[in-house]
Amino acid sequence: MSGEEMYESEKLIKHASNVINTVNTAVQMLEDNKVDELLPVLKGLGKRHVAYGVLEPHYNVVGQALLATLEAAEGDAFTDEVKAAWTEIYGVISSTMIEGAGYSS
Repeated sequence: MSGEEMYESEKLIKHASNVINTVNTAVQMLEDNKVDELLPVLKGLGKRHVAYGVLEPHYNVVGQALLATLEAAEGDAFTDEVKAAWTEIYGVISSTMIEGAGYSS
């Protein structure tokens, strides 16, 4: 599959939409101080992603892609402070999912 075909893939578009929705939900739950409810959900997602073939290093790649996408979309509004906040939020999401996945180092 070429790069152009990949970006038109309904499966990839659906998955990207799911990732964005999950991040948005996680951010909202953090804002609403519902961390106790969020963590088990993220751990469950991490456990399920093992079955999809997701490996621990993939979380870093997704994080980099998320930050690059946000920076491209937000332009000058993507300040150092905003980047630091998103980096921290994604760090919570990814580390919790990795914990749920039970990867052994």
